Amino acid sequence: MRTTSPSTNLTISLSLFLAAGLGFVGCKKEGDTTAPADASEDAAAGEGDAADADAAGGELAWADMDRSARMEYMGTTVMPKMKEAFMQQGVDSFKCANCHGADYKEVDFAMPNDLTPLDPENPIQSGMDLDEEATKFMVSTVLPQMAELLGEETDVTTGKGEFGCLSCHLSE
Repeated sequence: MRTTSPSTNLTISLSLFLAAGLGFVGCKKEGDTTAPADASEDAAAGEGDAADADAAGGELAWADMDRSARMEYMGTTVMPKMKEAFMQQGVDSFKCANCHGADYKEVDFAMPNDLTPLDPENPIQSGMDLDEEATKFMVSTVLPQMAELLGEETDVTTGKGEFGCLSCHLSE
């Protein structure tokens, strides 16, 4: 039987609440090894694939976005939606570090990062064992919203799929 102090439980609860909310702010996926030289200027000038897709009336898939487009999409689309969801759960402050960890700059937003490890065989039950309320919120709200925002499949009954619990959480 595992025993934890109240401060550990609070830390775990907050980690669960915040873990998947912004699972990929500017994340670097496999194969994305370099950032554009002037990503911020490109975004501001409306250059690049994302601007071309928007101008054509379409949406570029997450997997097809370059780093600049991902950073812009996270800041303008994902962050506001996830921030609203977490604020409705009583979270006062929601920033990149909530999901990407305190060292998100040093690791260049890499995911998964230092979030509470979950059992890869049954990540939902693993989360429920730590904090049932937070896990229910993650499974009912964060998991499906993030999967939709990223255009990836998820299974809210298992916490697995193209986007799942272990997209943000470490594996035990």
